[in-house]
Amino acid sequence: MIQLPKLHIAFITYKFGQQFGGAEHYGVELIRELSKRHDVTVIGYEYDKNCGLNLPFIQINTPKHLPSWLRSLLFAKQVAKITASQPFDIVHSHMNGWNAHVDVLHVRSVRYRWRYQLGLFQRFIHLFSLRNQTYLWLEKKRVHTTPPKTTVVVSKALQQQLQKAYRTKRKFKIIPPGVAQPKLNKNIRHKIRTQLKVAPDEMLCLLVARSPERKGLPTILKALKQLPPCIKLLVVGVQPALLDLFNEQLKPLNLSKRVIYIAQTNQVGPYYQAADIYLHPTLNDSFAMAPLEAMSFKLPVVISSHRYCGFADYTINEKNALHLQNPTDATELKKAILRLKNNSMLREQLISGAEKLVNDFQWATVATQFEQIYAQYIKK
Repeated sequence: MIQLPKLHIAFITYKFGQQFGGAEHYGVELIRELSKRHDVTVIGYEYDKNCGLNLPFIQINTPKHLPSWLRSLLFAKQVAKITASQPFDIVHSHMNGWNAHVDVLHVRSVRYRWRYQLGLFQRFIHLFSLRNQTYLWLEKKRVHTTPPKTTVVVSKALQQQLQKAYRTKRKFKIIPPGVAQPKLNKNIRHKIRTQLKVAPDEMLCLLVARSPERKGLPTILKALKQLPPCIKLLVVGVQPALLDLFNEQLKPLNLSKRVIYIAQTNQVGPYYQAADIYLHPTLNDSFAMAPLEAMSFKLPVVISSHRYCGFADYTINEKNALHLQNPTDATELKKAILRLKNNSMLREQLISGAEKLVNDFQWATVATQFEQIYAQYIKK
């Protein structure tokens, strides 16, 4: 472990808590490790006191009626003022802004999308959009192509996007998420399945996502209609205000008795234990933490290939995960689910292969990698 003096670190995030999404979960678990050795102050909109950490928190307030791009700009301005006025050794940010020493990017580059995924006419229109120009400018401020400031990305795919978008050969540091080693409990599995009214001989598929439509829910529902009734789906993490809407959408599909929605929660572990397989047919994930977490709970995982999912770069098809070549193809997903249902040897093979992979992703290792970056900055 690298030897550093105790540092005073400012950690910038909109929302601090596991229940808010993968990027937020990354922040909480990283800070859980760093706060064992350093003084950390969290700066952001919201702090979930149930996250298990009691750290100093500076709350940022911006008018909620303003458009998101303007709130982002005002948030960054307030953060810059706070961090410039206090004696922080390191400012570590997961949000847009210009005053951090270390910036971490979790999602697709705005500039990459603008340059390579929009048509010529759309790019031209965006030149006159204050909203889009603001986001482009804010991202540019946190993509550091020269030292001493550092930009960290969570996957190889995101690194390549930034290199192409900013036309640089700089090797942005890749630090993927970690995962905790959970304690499995058969009693919890039985308890949750009983609560959910899932019989022992039924197969329960799981998707954990705050915005499940973006993680492949439409494809999963189409596949579910082609599968036998003994196969059910559990979706955990839905925004509470949308639960009724999601349940209403099941009625015309005749899936109301086979799909269970659970609102966002910081206690996801019991639901992983209740499930039999994990599904993640995402169309766009820079990394995707949920499949890695599922592996730590000894679940066989079905994920989109590396074209769509950054985590797939770390997995091998049929060794520690099943890859979907087309995550919108419900028939391909159906076949993958049936293979796992009917082939116990394949399930065990994926679980065994995933166990070795999980050992390479530890939060303590993630924290040490960031401390190495801090040390380089402090030396300069």
